Amino acid sequence: MTTQSELGSIRTEILIAFIFEILALVSWIIIIIVFGILGLFSAAELASYFGWHSIYVTSILVTAIVYIVVFLILLIPTILVIIRTNKMRIAANKGDIKTLKELNSIGWAIVALIFSGIIPGIMLLVAAGPINSLEEGGLSDEIIDKMMKLKTMLDSGLITKEEFDQQKAKLTASSAASTGGLEEQLNKLKTLLDSGVISQSEYEEQRKAILKKL
Repeated sequence: MTTQSELGSIRTEILIAFIFEILALVSWIIIIIVFGILGLFSAAELASYFGWHSIYVTSILVTAIVYIVVFLILLIPTILVIIRTNKMRIAANKGDIKTLKELNSIGWAIVALIFSGIIPGIMLLVAAGPINSLEEGGLSDEIIDKMMKLKTMLDSGLITKEEFDQQKAKLTASSAASTGGLEEQLNKLKTLLDSGVISQSEYEEQRKAILKKL
């Protein structure tokens, strides 16, 4: 069964990767700005001697533009890696094991290694194995809390029974592994049953899903 410590380590590794990816993005942007400024400064210096229509000034400006375009292209994979890592970070924080596994990729870790730096790449590579070993089953704490809120809204007349059932079905279908202890998870599941949020059959199904991970 997935434990809090396992997810905690994965969250830390993903967070470190995400932070250094942001730093890499900032570095790329700074490089682009520096090349732009140097190009304009050099062109202005040459223009003071040869005029702005000089071949020397033109070559300097073209070279600066080419470098800027190249760095802008290199920004694309860096941004894509950041977006993906952020989705992993959110999934890990929510305990959404299914989404975390879907986003986990050695290929993307290598892309991060190339375009975002050594640290992000290594962190994602280190996290890849533990993520694949995570086990799914049972309802997450977040989903249980949402179900309780839905039941409160139903009892208050804010939503209909049909709307309650629809939302409960969606939450159950997207359920992820519990990040809490076994006893805590079973207690919360029992609370859902006692409060009428889930039926006896749903309770037994989720209870078996938790216990089979022992």
